[in-house]
Amino acid sequence: GIAAIYQEHANMIRAGMILGLFGIAGYAALVGAISVQLRRIEGISRLAPYLQLGAGSIGVLTVMFPIMIFAITAFRPDRDPQLTQLLNDVGWLIIIPAFPTFLAQFGAIALGILGDKSAQPVYPRWAAFFNIWVGILFVPGCFAYFFLSGPFAWNGILAFWLAASAFFVWLLVMCRLTLRAISSAALA
Repeated sequence: GIAAIYQEHANMIRAGMILGLFGIAGYAALVGAISVQLRRIEGISRLAPYLQLGAGSIGVLTVMFPIMIFAITAFRPDRDPQLTQLLNDVGWLIIIPAFPTFLAQFGAIALGILGDKSAQPVYPRWAAFFNIWVGILFVPGCFAYFFLSGPFAWNGILAFWLAASAFFVWLLVMCRLTLRAISSAALA
């Protein structure tokens, strides 16, 4: 079961969680950079960049705390297997159903992009719809509280794999678009 995974792979889990914490710093930087780029958009409400920054910052914590919980779980892999299961559940059931914060973040990005009426928009218009779709793909995670197995469980195809895959693609796309926006601002 879960306890055996932590017992057999404790050092790999610990190392992975340390790498995850470094990755969170990169995500925090991306959140800040997106807000700076959204602030460049003339004529939009300041709600979009500030909501993106606030929701994205909470998203950083939403991912950081479970990483720490998984590292703590691996810290003493010889504990009672029921406690290991509990800690594992706590970690996953913090991160998987946390879609409202990400919906707010992605919605704020979309709002800002759709409000950009300039000839040279900061982000391409399609990125607004991309952010909306990625947010929607996070919604099945809310059902993780109800299912121990199947597509809506914390490790299911809809609650975890679809959202995790969408988030990975979002990171790649938004990093590229944000770097492009920064470059175009430097040339202006």
